[in-house]
Amino acid sequence: MKRILLLSLLLLPSLLYAQQQVTFPDDFQTDALNGKEVTITNTLTLTNNYNYYTGNITLSDGMLWIPTEKNLPGKEMFTEKNAKNKANQLTVYNGSFSFIDTDGTCRVGQTVTGITGTARYSNGRYTLTLTQQPLFTGNPRPTEITTEATYHVKVASFNIEHFNDNGAVQRTKVSRALKALNADIYALTEVKGNKALHILCDSLNKFFPDNTYLCVENTSNTSNDMCAFIYNATKMDVYGTFQRNKLALWNGSPYLDYRKVAQAFTLRSNNERFIVCLNHWKAKDTDGDIKDGQSGSVAKRMIEAEATLKFIEEMKTIFEDPDVLIVGDLNSYTQEDPIRTLDEGGMLNQLQKYAPTEYSYVYYDSSLGYNAAGYIDHSFANESMSSQIVDARPFRINADEPEKIGVNQSYTQVDNMYYSSDHNPIVTFINLTNGTTDIHESTTAQAAVRLLGNPRDGYLTIESNETLTRVEVIGINGQIIAAYQAGNRTFTLPVNGLSGGIYLIRIYNDKGEQTTVKTRII
Repeated sequence: MKRILLLSLLLLPSLLYAQQQVTFPDDFQTDALNGKEVTITNTLTLTNNYNYYTGNITLSDGMLWIPTEKNLPGKEMFTEKNAKNKANQLTVYNGSFSFIDTDGTCRVGQTVTGITGTARYSNGRYTLTLTQQPLFTGNPRPTEITTEATYHVKVASFNIEHFNDNGAVQRTKVSRALKALNADIYALTEVKGNKALHILCDSLNKFFPDNTYLCVENTSNTSNDMCAFIYNATKMDVYGTFQRNKLALWNGSPYLDYRKVAQAFTLRSNNERFIVCLNHWKAKDTDGDIKDGQSGSVAKRMIEAEATLKFIEEMKTIFEDPDVLIVGDLNSYTQEDPIRTLDEGGMLNQLQKYAPTEYSYVYYDSSLGYNAAGYIDHSFANESMSSQIVDARPFRINADEPEKIGVNQSYTQVDNMYYSSDHNPIVTFINLTNGTTDIHESTTAQAAVRLLGNPRDGYLTIESNETLTRVEVIGINGQIIAAYQAGNRTFTLPVNGLSGGIYLIRIYNDKGEQTTVKTRII
């Protein structure tokens, strides 16, 4: 009995001073943990690293999302999600420990389990001061971006944050980011004039032989933040002339047309063409903000969205090809009205298809008091383009990094590409194909279809593993030119009455499946 009592007395101090096992935020609803050393057993995500170098970060139970990234706009929704985001934050002070890793960074999206520190409660909020070194894992710095899928063309859309022609540090960081992207087409926003565009192109070419990259200048010749292209001239050719979208009108005049542009490109290896429509829509502000989660000036972004849908129809005729990719900084999160306008206009969201849990931007809203993520940079494709896209995702070199390591900041890392801008580049991988047998779009249960023959013979033969029910010939403007009923597994399609150009052949079978095939009539 004495031995048991003595053992209990010996264990008592360690029991009294052991860290209390808790979860966040469930166990942090009252002041009961104030002054206690606790170990948080659930995995937390780093959601704010702005002050990482000077001693504090913010952790949350999971990623914090901008409310309209995942939810339809609405005042009630916005109020509810903001309250949940604000409550799901724990400020952690480093004490005598460090948040800084061997790369001199601390990235949003990293996670930590079993973090231990002293909890302090004040003004209804908790903080935690470390008493043990935390171990952060996940979301390492990427050095390249590629895909396992087969592709011919890599398009990188990138807001390069007011890139000008007189900043050596910015030039170094952005050109290194472009080199790591290793894209065939760079669709760039916030370029301050054609002079700055050429300087950036020259900086990129220093990494490659014989001026691999060339520019497509913006014809507005503005020195404001404009949109423009750089492309790999050993792989791609420019087709046609640079176009500006003058259909978005505000007070009767074209609105920021130098920020809404298009250019067609041709892949040299197979002469296949597609159109890149690059946009930088009106920024969010307080003008007319009704607190539904879309911020101000949403009316202008709606005009831009509607004008973009009209513009691409014109571009299909001008560039003589039906395949359109829409990219750029649209300043609207995924569930906001301008983005849903593209959805409803038949454009297919490639990032929601391939990378729905990632993001292009992390924003601290001082009025709301939290840091949250979402997509304001997008990749959309129309029907014929979408099936040629094999992957799309952000290259997470910027938005996850602390702003303070960026250009002209307190702890700038001059010798690398990280935080070269405040936006993550968006990369779209395209398997451009040509010829009469290319299948370009289908329903989920794709029918096995082959399009055979030479259009110069005046007909094409359609073969399928299933019984065909209907065949439609669709022009470049989306109108049905001809329609035929079918009833067998093969069908002879007359094409001798069609003028030269690109056509879509839409094929239906008796299972309700459809397949769209692109063909070129010469």
